[in-house]
Order: sequence, then C-alpha cells, then structure tokens
Amino acid sequence: MRKIAVSSGDPAGIGPDICIKAFGQRKNRSYHPIIFGSLNLFKERARLLNVNVDLQEYNGEDLNSLSYECLWIANQTFDVEITPGIPSPRSAAYTMRTFEDSVKRTISNEFDAVVTCPINKEVINQGGIPFSGHTEELARIAKTNKVVMMLANENIKVALASTHIPLREVPSFITYDLLTQVLNILDESLKNQWAIENPLIKVLGLNPHAGDGGYIGKEEQDIIYPVIESLNKNGLNIIGPVSADTAFVEKNTDIKADAFLAMFHDQGLPVIKTMSFGEIVNITLGLPFIRTSVDHGTAYDKAGTLLANETSLITASKMAYSMSCVKKYA
Repeated sequence: MRKIAVSSGDPAGIGPDICIKAFGQRKNRSYHPIIFGSLNLFKERARLLNVNVDLQEYNGEDLNSLSYECLWIANQTFDVEITPGIPSPRSAAYTMRTFEDSVKRTISNEFDAVVTCPINKEVINQGGIPFSGHTEELARIAKTNKVVMMLANENIKVALASTHIPLREVPSFITYDLLTQVLNILDESLKNQWAIENPLIKVLGLNPHAGDGGYIGKEEQDIIYPVIESLNKNGLNIIGPVSADTAFVEKNTDIKADAFLAMFHDQGLPVIKTMSFGEIVNITLGLPFIRTSVDHGTAYDKAGTLLANETSLITASKMAYSMSCVKKYA
C-alpha cells in the first residue's frame, strides 16, 4: 500500500475537477491519493459539479487510518475568490504553495510519489512569481543538478535532451557533457524505476536523416555518436544516432527500444501524443523521488463542468504507484 501526493494545480482550471472525478468515488485501490488543495474550494467545486463526495481533511494519518470511502484533502489555506474557467494571478501564491508542499512532503518520505495536475506558467508569472515550469522547479526544490523530462504510455517512452528552449538554441545546447548526463540518467531510471535489466535506448539525430553523413549538419558526427560510443564502452546499450523520421517505426524488426531520446521537444512528443493523447504520463527523471504528471493543460473552457477527462490523472497516479513499487535509489 502506498500514499501518493496529488498537487491539484490551478484552482481555476480542471485540476480540482479531475481529482474529484478520478478519486471521489468509493473504490478500493492499491494506493491512497491525498489531494493537496483548499478543502473549501473542493467542497464548492463538488457542489458545482453535482458530485456527491465525502471530503475529509488529511492530517498525516497513517495507511491504516485512511478510508477509501473518503477523498482526503491536505488542506491549503486560500482566501481568493475563484471562478472556474477564469484564471487569476491572485491565485499564483496558492498554486505554488500547494505544489511545493506536496513535493517537500514527498521528499521527506511522508508520500511515496507526487503527481501534479496542470498549472499555467503565464498566470504564475503574472502573479509576481518567477516560474519556468514544473520540471525546473522540481530540480530546484530537490537541489538536483540535472533532471530529464520523459513522456510515456504503455507502449513507448520518449525522453528529451532539451525541453522548453527556442529551436535556434538547440544545436548549441546539445553538448557532449549534457548528452552524457541525460543518457546516464535515462539508463539508471529505466533500471531502477522500471526494473529493466539492460535497457535499450534509441537516440535520435538532431538533423534530418541524422545528418546524412555530415552533409546536413555535423552534430551527429561531432557530438552525438562519440557520446554513444563512449557510453556503450562503459556498458550501456544505445543505438544511434538514427533519423527521427523513421526512428519510431519498429515493425518487422526484433530490435525494440525500451526508450527513445529526442533532441528537442517537438521532435519526439508529437509522436507519442498522436498515439495516445490523454493516456500519457509526464515523468521527471533524475529526482530523488518519483514525480509523474498529466499530459494536458488547465483547459479553462471545461473547468467547473463534467467535461474534463480524468483518464490522464488516473494513468499518472497508477504509473507513480507502480514505479514506487520497484524504485531503487543508490
């Protein structure tokens, strides 16, 4: 049995809605989700959704004291009036405090993993809080030098060498040291959190056709291949660099990658999002704890209604639970 911390995200978005829909019904699970958010806000949202849910305040109860009959809320004080669907910079401090509390209490081992609901970076910055994203903030709180963003479903895992930077900056961002660090984190995570003994990682090239032997860019020859060659000599199992346009096509081959490493955000993520949007989990690798997230945004147009789909939150929570059952940290 595990306790999973769930940060409820932007209070004007669908975070509270999907938490209620995903976990408000009385179901036995292999884990207890504890929702971080305002108890009063959740009561109001449940009334608006016309969902009958028994909301109870969580005060550090142990596993034996937690009932599946309730939706447990780690209450966060909140005195800002919020209308679902209308984002407000005045909620920025609450959103960040809720997120940070869930992370810090996971780091302290009160929880076995943390799952995050969607937030709005623009709203948080408008509220006077410098914020570039969940991934960067997680690294700061955990005092971790390098983390890796990965999206996964039941079929494939796609990690990113670079995340939210302009495309023109990617070539200079992809260095020998960075790729070495990213691939080591990815390899260790596959072993320690998915129990894959000798994971096969397929690395995508940066340029079309993986540089075409240097005729369409030399990053593959100068940086990517030397990193792969060096790591393979150290016992890793890496293929590449391969052309991104065919890398994900594995029909009629016995070679199946356990994970793919894309060089930039929109090189790898359109593939997995086209395959199964709404059933994908965003995972941060390289942290001293497990963090998963939904694969969608705040969806303000659906907030306060029953239209928001809770599938991604359920999938992210299940994956956090399964990862917590096999995790091994040095």
